[in-house]
Amino acid sequence: MKYGTLSNQIFSETMPVLPKIGDAATLLYWSDRHAYTVSAVEKKHVLITRDLAERTDSNFERGPQEYSYSTDAEAVPVKAILRKDGKYYYGGHVLKIGTRDEFYDPHF
Repeated sequence: MKYGTLSNQIFSETMPVLPKIGDAATLLYWSDRHAYTVSAVEKKHVLITRDLAERTDSNFERGPQEYSYSTDAEAVPVKAILRKDGKYYYGGHVLKIGTRDEFYDPHF
């Protein structure tokens, strides 16, 4: 899958890591990114839960976005599947394990 932004495309192509429970994860959409945490690890999939991301900057649409993250005790785990390319996917989108990032593209 190709992404709308160069940063998401580069982000998706970096080397995959072996996931562990508690690892940070980022789900890559066309240009947005959403923060997750790995909650379970199986041979061919991981369960992930959506993190709470609170914007901490005051840049609005004109500057870099900064967030603070916390786990959501009420988040329902979802399954990200390991594919032959060595990457995990959820809903057709790449899950980048090892880093947590949130970004909303203000142009969409």
